[in-house]
Amino acid sequence: MKMKLLITVLASAAVISSAAFAQEFTLKLGHDQADGHPYDLGVEHFAEAVNAATNGAVEIKIYPGAQLGDSAEQVEGLKLGTQDLALAAFSHASQFCKELGLFGAPFLFRDEAHFAAVFSGEVADTLDEDCQNRYDINLLGTFTSGYRLLFNSQRPVSSQAELSGLKIRVMGGEADAMTWQVFGAIPAPMPYSEVYTALQAGVIDGAENEPASILANKFYEAAPFMTLTRHLVLPMGLFASSKVMNDLPEEYREAIRTEARNAARWQWDFMKTRNEDALKEMQEKYGVTVSEVDPVVFQGKGEPIQDQVAEKLDVTDLLAAVRSAE
Repeated sequence: MKMKLLITVLASAAVISSAAFAQEFTLKLGHDQADGHPYDLGVEHFAEAVNAATNGAVEIKIYPGAQLGDSAEQVEGLKLGTQDLALAAFSHASQFCKELGLFGAPFLFRDEAHFAAVFSGEVADTLDEDCQNRYDINLLGTFTSGYRLLFNSQRPVSSQAELSGLKIRVMGGEADAMTWQVFGAIPAPMPYSEVYTALQAGVIDGAENEPASILANKFYEAAPFMTLTRHLVLPMGLFASSKVMNDLPEEYREAIRTEARNAARWQWDFMKTRNEDALKEMQEKYGVTVSEVDPVVFQGKGEPIQDQVAEKLDVTDLLAAVRSAE
């Protein structure tokens, strides 16, 4: 009888221990896009892969739609150790890791293959080390926006002259305001969560984003004029708090890093297709007006900003590494 009781107790203890192991770590991951957005699907892909790679020991809960605050607030939380993970634009993290400010410069990436080369190699490793060493933030992987475009509420824009006088929301990074100034518009820094109401109220005339985000946030309702400027491919960093990462066993840290890079590669391909489909849907279903511009004119204005920003941030070596990546 005693032996049966002992076996029962040990079996119960094993079950309890197994259950505890299965939920050993629960991490919160926030971002500012809507539920179901390609960024959201990308971090869901990441979370599922991490859970599988750690046999259920690491669970990542996702909080979309700025539930944990605007991107800048979430990145600050990473630095303070009050938030675990965040997907945020480099421009929002550049206040803590200045090197990331370079990537707001227009026309920095030649094409999708160049973007992939930059964030699959030494540049990605260098940025991660810099953010860790000086800012206590890990750069686990980098998602992409795909090519971004201008959308506005006032008129079709097919030339630089037609941008004159338009007040355009910018993200607040080092290069954002400079870009729209040289393009001839009026830059207006503003949190992403305020863009829709600001467009409705006429506080701003337009903004810039990738087609998938314009569709997901219904910006086309307030700003139906779109221009294929293709001026920027925005890197979206999958960041982690160093304090949180350091508390994890090494095998879990490695799993998180590996699956972050894998999820990024998955998201690069998915985002390209999703942007193409989103632009087509907005044209066919919602009647938006899409205009082209002469890329040579805009590139001629925008490319010198790369060197200006690199010199101001003292990251000319980083710019050279980005340009030579292949």
